[in-house]
Amino acid sequence: MTTAPAAQQPLRSWRFRRVLAAEFVSSVGTQMTTLALPWFVLMTTGSPARMGLVFVIQILPVPLLSMPAGLLVARWGARRVTIAGDIVDTVLVAAVPALYLAGMLPFWLLLVIVALIGSVASAYLSAQRMLLAEAVGTDEGAVTAANALFETATSSARLFGPAIAGLLMAHAGALHVLWIDAATFALSGALLTGLPRRERKPEPLSANRMAEGARYLFRDRVLRTMALAALGYGTLMPVVLLALPIMAKTRYDAEPQVAGLLLAAWGGGTAIGTVIVARLARRVTPTRFAACGGVGAALVLWLLPWDQPATTTALTVAAACMFLPAVTAPAVALLTLRPPEHLRPHVLPVFGAAVFIASPIAYATAGLLFEHFPIAAVLAGVAAGATLCAVILVNLARRPTDPPGDAPSH
Repeated sequence: MTTAPAAQQPLRSWRFRRVLAAEFVSSVGTQMTTLALPWFVLMTTGSPARMGLVFVIQILPVPLLSMPAGLLVARWGARRVTIAGDIVDTVLVAAVPALYLAGMLPFWLLLVIVALIGSVASAYLSAQRMLLAEAVGTDEGAVTAANALFETATSSARLFGPAIAGLLMAHAGALHVLWIDAATFALSGALLTGLPRRERKPEPLSANRMAEGARYLFRDRVLRTMALAALGYGTLMPVVLLALPIMAKTRYDAEPQVAGLLLAAWGGGTAIGTVIVARLARRVTPTRFAACGGVGAALVLWLLPWDQPATTTALTVAAACMFLPAVTAPAVALLTLRPPEHLRPHVLPVFGAAVFIASPIAYATAGLLFEHFPIAAVLAGVAAGATLCAVILVNLARRPTDPPGDAPSH
């Protein structure tokens, strides 16, 4: 298949630059709200339990509705769903400060609004990835690079968003941060409105098509293996993230500066890794890229259980996170492109739902593990699990890759 030159280098495509800019803008606003909304709830209700409930209500619709949302993406198209999501999120986020200032925001209504925001996210997340593929073409290397750059934008937003929110909250209060978040969604929708429309064949909303997408994912050896490994790392790395403040407390005399250093190393390593993947994506096949990333991450994670100076621990965390985009970006690229076009909107949400279910379970399990076992033992278990994922990926890379659509039919 011949790919347009613009698709070979994603940043040369003005369509991709629009998508990337929209993602960065909306992600910065979302990360600002991630800090501002819990603070708003805590300050107005004085209840940590209610603050936690807001988190749960916002996350819960994503795994529950991801697969049905794939039907909507297939019917309407990624561009239309993403723009509609931006418009709805603009209204929902702005409604929180507007209703509060009008004295019309009881806590139950806030929960309803937050649940609606989570419901929009269930379709928005998969539609964004489909929009990437539409913007850069169907070349696997280009889509892998595009996904890496996409992760660079989201990682950068996680770095800048909370910092900006903290400054604004200190001077203007949490409500003003929510207004800004609403504005970022409006700007994101405006950026995407300029994209050319893609003609789609009418497709009825059918649960059968959704089930067919799930079956395709489980039958296709390449997709099944890549999704399993990516899910494995997605389950293991939250344990490492939760371990960082514990290490700062138990190993480094409860120094808050060390906790900040380790968290910064996590974000910095991820950002570096996404840039490297974007530059090398067209030179290495996705399965080999993922195998290299998996092996590198596993080897580095074996260093974490050892007691060592804070600086080398930070470098170890950064190195481990640097390798992970080499697994996730190729996995998402294959999940986006390998299925037949009519099934693509139904395959990625299956994986997304699994990730959103696994992540909170991993955090809860990690908390229990750290309560009953030494941190070194838990981290050694993480390294062992990462090694198993790496072995799976290496085995996949060494075997011939089945052509797309040739998944066994048993």
